[in-house]
Amino acid sequence: MHSTADQWNPHWAVHPGEHLAACIGSHGLSRETFARVAEIPMETIDAIIGGQHPITLDIAVRIERSLGIMPDLWFILQSKWHRQQRNT
Repeated sequence: MHSTADQWNPHWAVHPGEHLAACIGSHGLSRETFARVAEIPMETIDAIIGGQHPITLDIAVRIERSLGIMPDLWFILQSKWHRQQRNT
């Protein structure tokens, strides 16, 4: 039996923009094509991927419509990122 102390819990987080960039690429899309399909301004996509802009509810819903990735994932990643930033 494993205790919670045995579970791996990293003390770091990656901005969800890095994950978004990987997801866009894995779908064979350019950032520009994704921005157009998702109806998100290119400047916002660049800011998210650059770690300067959060993934909001509206953006998460647009990602779901465009890439089929549930919004909950982005909320979890964004929350972990915010917690990490608060603790550093």
